[in-house]
Amino acid sequence: MPPKHDIPDPVSALRATVLGSGSSGNALAVCCGEQTLLLDCGFSARETDRRLLSAGIDPASVRAVLVSHEHSDHIRGVRVFSSRHRIPVYASRGTRIASDLDRQVPELHTVAPGEPVTVGSITVTAFRTSHDAAEPLGFRFEGACGCTLGVLTDTGTVTGEALEALEACDVLAIESNHDEGMLENGPYPWFLKRRIRSARGHLSNHDAAALLARLTSDRLTRVVGLHLSSTNNTSRLATSSLAGALARLGHPASVEAASKEVSCVLRP
Repeated sequence: MPPKHDIPDPVSALRATVLGSGSSGNALAVCCGEQTLLLDCGFSARETDRRLLSAGIDPASVRAVLVSHEHSDHIRGVRVFSSRHRIPVYASRGTRIASDLDRQVPELHTVAPGEPVTVGSITVTAFRTSHDAAEPLGFRFEGACGCTLGVLTDTGTVTGEALEALEACDVLAIESNHDEGMLENGPYPWFLKRRIRSARGHLSNHDAAALLARLTSDRLTRVVGLHLSSTNNTSRLATSSLAGALARLGHPASVEAASKEVSCVLRP
């Protein structure tokens, strides 16, 4: 039997839409009521607006942009999007410095791991990840209804902070970047393969499944795989690995994968 939950008020329910996930660009919209937070803006401002509208989200509802780290596929459109919509940007101190955001956006705030920040009706708690960036972060979102979403991507290993922050989430969106066999036998040069496999690289399907096995709870209803490599992974392999981890535990949560070609809408 699926776990039982109180039914959240649809007006205050937390809703998440993956606008894009992969090396070509990353953005995730988290909505609660009439307010939206944007996690990363790895597309142009114009393309981000288009994707929001296509998902039924008014770009004018975005109250802030959160930045996970300074790589271009996560930050490409931040400057123009935040200026166009006159909204603040939140990033770690390391990301601020590495990306020179202080001189690029109208309003900038520093996010410190473990210190919750409330924007509108959504509370966000950042946690450290492990990636080849200055000070990368993952995020836990909690809506006014009490629904929670945990997002972990672009990390080569799972930090203790991440494990703690991702406990008892209603929805988990976690990196499932590559199939280890496809990466090993694929066309990438050896130095890039080494980077991806490193502790500051990306989680494999196997890594994501092992993490999921540690994070299942009675609250968990949905799991989505993020940042799938278009060269070294497939949606079928990623979902099969994640679903297998849940099946071994007899857990009923649903599983899907988001990539640069496919967006997933998650509604706890």
